[in-house]
Amino acid sequence: MARSRAPIWNILTALFLLATVCVFGVVAVIFINPDSSLNPFPQPTVPVAMQLPTLTPTPLNQLPPTWTPTPTKPPTSTPTITPTRTPAPPTATPTFFTLPTWTPTATNTPTPRPFYAPSADSPAWLQSPNHDCGWMGVGGQVVDAAGNPVNGITVFLGGKYEGKPIQLTTTTTSGTAFGDGGYEIQLADDPNSTKETLYVQLYAADGAPISKQIYFRTYDDCQKNLIRIDFVEGSE
Repeated sequence: MARSRAPIWNILTALFLLATVCVFGVVAVIFINPDSSLNPFPQPTVPVAMQLPTLTPTPLNQLPPTWTPTPTKPPTSTPTITPTRTPAPPTATPTFFTLPTWTPTATNTPTPRPFYAPSADSPAWLQSPNHDCGWMGVGGQVVDAAGNPVNGITVFLGGKYEGKPIQLTTTTTSGTAFGDGGYEIQLADDPNSTKETLYVQLYAADGAPISKQIYFRTYDDCQKNLIRIDFVEGSE
């Protein structure tokens, strides 16, 4: 079996040697002539050098047979325009502004705001002519310095009643038990005793107070269920 394979190996060895010789031959040819067609990587082509034209100098003494200078035409001068002087406008005569005469205007002195105080017999504790014992309140009349009733004044009842804050309001008007300029505010459903924890105060239409806070007391008495407080215009 070993002898049958020997010719094959001999043939392969011969082919390998032949291929080696061929490769060395090709390498030798490329080394000697790099521009050979067998070279797979030929050298780049060198560009051809540019040929410059030959300059033939012309002698300076060779001028045209006849040379006639051409006269140069002088530039045309532009006439200078002399400006005409414009006469200055006439001088305006200044006009002086006369200030108007200022007459001071008298300032209107604001009318002093009326102020009201309780009448000499206020407060008074009475039995209400229009209510029975199941009612207790405050009422009265507001008049000016001449004794004329004044309508449209706000009457405020404030303070504490039975330990709770109270705020009640009404306006003086006609048709009450006290006539024109009268007011009436119900305080409770039955008489009760308090010790000057309640007060009434007058206010103008703009909300400014026009009287002091007039404190009063109440009684647990049906004969004193109306506390009457009248106001008269006067000084504070």
